[in-house]
Amino acid sequence: MKIQLSEQEKFTKQLNPETLEIAVEQVKANGYIIFEKVVPEEKITRIRKEFDVLFDDYISKKGYNTGTNRAQMFLPFETPYIDEDIICNPIATAVIDRLLGEDNHCNYFASDTPMPGSDYQNAHCDIMPLFPELDIPLPVFSLVLNIPLVDVTEENGPLEIWPGGTHQNPDRSNHDTLDGTINPHMHIVRAAEHMYSEKVHMPAGSILIRDIRMWHRGTPNNSDYRRTNLAMIFNRSWYGAGSSIDIPQETYNSLSPKAKELFRMQRIGSPVKIPWA
Repeated sequence: MKIQLSEQEKFTKQLNPETLEIAVEQVKANGYIIFEKVVPEEKITRIRKEFDVLFDDYISKKGYNTGTNRAQMFLPFETPYIDEDIICNPIATAVIDRLLGEDNHCNYFASDTPMPGSDYQNAHCDIMPLFPELDIPLPVFSLVLNIPLVDVTEENGPLEIWPGGTHQNPDRSNHDTLDGTINPHMHIVRAAEHMYSEKVHMPAGSILIRDIRMWHRGTPNNSDYRRTNLAMIFNRSWYGAGSSIDIPQETYNSLSPKAKELFRMQRIGSPVKIPWA
């Protein structure tokens, strides 16, 4: 579901109470919500220019890592990427705080870029079971936030999602199938072929919040330009496996109180790590 914010909500960066309730309901029931055109265009343009240079350097050194002509690249925790409209946008954090509790934290700061000529990924969820023996669904405990740096269209490799309940499967059914392995409790790739899906089209600067367990895949980029999403992962206070962020002390000291709270569990005092390090 997409929500077009009112001019008042954009100006104040505060959701109306009913808008917030609808957004929380949609993530719980449908797995995701999109807020269109949240981050100002001039900020997106500045970040994209910096990102493209960094990404080209990364590919020349490391190559593609998530499929044909497709790469995940961790972002350095520095300007222009750590603009607070990106790392702790009040529109996004209002929803995330309601779903994960106000003591949630972020432990993943990266990007996903399908280049021209990229291919389909396997349908997958981004997490393995927390409790492999459980045949019941768990409440939401981790959310992915994506911000596209370009308009996402049918041609440039939109994310394809399987909404409406795939995040509510029994915990033991969760599985990351990108490497071709199969969970004996749920053959996600096969099942997805016979289920409803939709492709996420959205303008640059929009915010997509999705349950980390919701099935999805990258699709082919048939355009002549890269389609980059910035990506962050927010977790309940007790969860945060998989990655961490290096943040210089002076950078952390300069953050707003909300951003400090979100990144409090990261490697504070460590120098910025370049993506290919």
